[in-house]
Amino acid sequence: MEYNFDKVYDRMGSDSIKWEKQLKFGVPSGLTPFWIADTDFATLPQAVEAMRARLEHPIFGYTFTPEKVLEAVQGWYKRRHGVDLPVSAYAAAHGVVTSIWFSIRAFTQEGDGVLVSTPVYDPFFVVIEDQNRKKVDCPLVYEDGAYHIDWEQLDAKLATVKAMIFCNPHNPTGNVWTAQEVERVVQLCKKHDVWLFSDEIHGDVALYGNRCTSAAQFAAEYDKMVVYTAISKTFNMAGLESSCNIIPNPDYKAALVNCMHGAWLMGPNCMANPAIAACYTYGDEWVDQMNAYLTENAEYVIHTLAEKAPAIKVVKPQGTYLMWLDFNAFGMTSKQITDELVKEYGVAVGDGSGYGNAEGFIRFNIGCPRATLEKGVEALCRFAASKKER
Repeated sequence: MEYNFDKVYDRMGSDSIKWEKQLKFGVPSGLTPFWIADTDFATLPQAVEAMRARLEHPIFGYTFTPEKVLEAVQGWYKRRHGVDLPVSAYAAAHGVVTSIWFSIRAFTQEGDGVLVSTPVYDPFFVVIEDQNRKKVDCPLVYEDGAYHIDWEQLDAKLATVKAMIFCNPHNPTGNVWTAQEVERVVQLCKKHDVWLFSDEIHGDVALYGNRCTSAAQFAAEYDKMVVYTAISKTFNMAGLESSCNIIPNPDYKAALVNCMHGAWLMGPNCMANPAIAACYTYGDEWVDQMNAYLTENAEYVIHTLAEKAPAIKVVKPQGTYLMWLDFNAFGMTSKQITDELVKEYGVAVGDGSGYGNAEGFIRFNIGCPRATLEKGVEALCRFAASKKER
């Protein structure tokens, strides 16, 4: 079946934060949005049908996540990511950031260090610092238009912390870490007896033929880890507030589940169960087609900016639908850039400075039909044309 990712849907009236709650940009709505990380693609039709079938039953009481749902996640991770773990290693949850918050609560103490690699998804900073843990940064190295890990520094800093939050694919730089790199991270965590919290929420969004290697592939080498995944980014279902944790060690799994239950978090809502099962049972072809479409979108951005706005440097994404753009040639802060794009060109983009070590960058969401993307790229080109490089 061929899916249509070119179709433009009017999301106004659907309670979309992306389109209808743009107060952070100084307006209630009206901007063409390329900021928050959801897409403008219709989700998998089989997931919609599965939820519609559930709606035929008129009672929506307290719900558990049945094993058949977890078996669907297990099957997906086995065939798509080569992870061969029993279904008992999987646990449904309310969301990835929520699960990381409780992982820090369950497995570290106040004052402990938790390592991140900036620029990185900024809620990581909140879940660390709001629990009186110490954020320890091991910045990625930016050179020749790409990012890589400083392995010597990572080794040294892991000796000072209790946990590491690893982002794969990396948000916002778009790195899909290779199998060798992921295994090296696992081995360094093992060397220093450090918890590995691997955020793989974008793990199925891989461009240019890349494949995301899950840290869970190496659980036999070191099982002091929690891996986080969800249908939210891949299938554009963030509104269901669901996720799944992969915890290879049964004792660690029990500890995390009990910690979450202590806050009365028992699992995702009743509509998430059929959606998760459908996505991970029927979604392979849909995801492959979406990734091909996103690769074409990335190529459009790269080539158009190279031709019409070469001062804007593009970090070519290997994964995610978030492009990382370097505006430093204009000598402006990220806030100045985003403010001007709002006021003069009517587009909303992500301020890169909040991700750490990224002043002068913006995050640009390409998870949209080409007609929408063209409007955003045109605005970027007009912005560049109005400036002189410094």
